[in-house]
Amino acid sequence: MIQAGPIRILAVDDDESSLASIRRIFRGHFDIVTTKDPVQALKVFELQGPFAVVISDYRMPVMNGIELFSRLIAIDRNVQRIMFTGHAELQMAIDAINHGKITAFLTKPTPAVSIRSVVMDAVRAYNAHRESLQPIPRNDGPSFVKSAPAELPVPLTVKEKEVLALLAKGCSNDEISLELSITVGTVKTHVNNLFSKLDVNSRSKIVARSIELGLIKTLTVDRL
Repeated sequence: MIQAGPIRILAVDDDESSLASIRRIFRGHFDIVTTKDPVQALKVFELQGPFAVVISDYRMPVMNGIELFSRLIAIDRNVQRIMFTGHAELQMAIDAINHGKITAFLTKPTPAVSIRSVVMDAVRAYNAHRESLQPIPRNDGPSFVKSAPAELPVPLTVKEKEVLALLAKGCSNDEISLELSITVGTVKTHVNNLFSKLDVNSRSKIVARSIELGLIKTLTVDRL
């Protein structure tokens, strides 16, 4: 059944200015509850829910965003989880996908229109899952909520997609070289092409941007 009453969004961030920005973005659109304390967020989620979407920063005192998400899905596995952080590290992105089962990954700063679009899609996904009474799979990686992912100006080649998949698993250039039977120099060329095509400047942002675009459908990270 679709959530009765106004759609509720919970935002968690130890930065008050970030919470104020989220309140401005969604004022008049959703019922927004914010807190700077992830432990308090768990209590709010249990006592004041249901919440359709939870937006969380990664680095917070006591509990990080990944730990928060993993606890939230034990309470309500249908809640949509959006990581919104300025600390986009590769291992953190991988953990967010595999342990936090995130819906979307956004890096700060992100334009308000983009944040609103991602959250609107997440709300639609939440309602669709509730209406169909089909829970979101827990072990198949993130569920991408954008019905029509943005297309890259220059599509990725088959080999670039293979490199991207291994990057998302946390593989080094040497490991990618061995896995794909190509030289390390060729791996670096493909990684540089990914930087250019995805308009990012770090390996972690390659993963984050690929999540936003729906390029990574599922991840199986054996090393975690």
